[in-house]
Amino acid sequence: MVVPVPSNEAERVASLHAMAVLDTPPETDFDDIVRIASEVCGAPISLVSLIDTERQWFKAKIGDLDVAETPREVAFCAHAIMGRDLMVVPDATADARFADNPYVTQDDGIRFYAGAPLLTAEGAALGTLCVVDHSPHKLNLDQMKGLRALAKQVTELLELRRLVVSAELETKPEPRAVDLAYLTEARIRELRGIADARNIAITLGFTDAATVHADPAKLSRALDYVIFGALKLAPAGGRVAVRVLGSPAPTIEIGHAGGSIKPEWQVDLEGRRAADEPVPRAVADILRAHGATVMDTSAIVGSPDVRLELRFPPH
Repeated sequence: MVVPVPSNEAERVASLHAMAVLDTPPETDFDDIVRIASEVCGAPISLVSLIDTERQWFKAKIGDLDVAETPREVAFCAHAIMGRDLMVVPDATADARFADNPYVTQDDGIRFYAGAPLLTAEGAALGTLCVVDHSPHKLNLDQMKGLRALAKQVTELLELRRLVVSAELETKPEPRAVDLAYLTEARIRELRGIADARNIAITLGFTDAATVHADPAKLSRALDYVIFGALKLAPAGGRVAVRVLGSPAPTIEIGHAGGSIKPEWQVDLEGRRAADEPVPRAVADILRAHGATVMDTSAIVGSPDVRLELRFPPH
């Protein structure tokens, strides 16, 4: 089988290896994303697939796939990384690229595949977030938007991991005045595809100006992770309400109905113990570096609703 190779292959592989993610143990955040992708797309199998020089390795997987990696030459994802957008194969037996693939021709083989490339800011496609079915399948518009948005979340997780591995969090770039409402609105815009696919209403409100001293790139990643956490916890058909306040201190309030168990990043930020996995540890480090404090309370006594408050020092 002919394996397509991107024109920026050397840079792509170097970017992947810089993440120091290959052959690492499972991590909760990646496992959560494949679970949601399978739910959103109505597909029994979902994978975070990373394309190395000669192989496809799975960082996370759900469904009846009992291997940790496959040769690159038989990987659907090796084709998906050639594009910038979703690659959908409704029926692999009718597609000349895959009709003779051993994972298609075997008993109960692959029929449907949809993969969204994991693109870095520099344009390197590290792999895909993909969903697979043993029957021909189609995605509707909301499902496709949701899969694209979830793939962006995988890339964000990989970048947060890289910050820990590279010790980049130890560097202290000069912060600047940043509009907290603007950062938050941009994060919600990126996440809306996931909310729509899960039929979750996500809203944003703000009162007066909320300005913080921040490294905007790092703080954006941390906020994205925190808000996405609320979307993961909220039940399908539920709601997530986000509000930005400027006084008495710049604050982000996030309300959802997802239970009251504190996430790892929050336990770490509160100083109880270091998070067990690198991604929530990175989020806690970023928020701590920005002077953030956090608390959560039920909005109404006895209510399942949780309101989380992330407060920053006044500008």
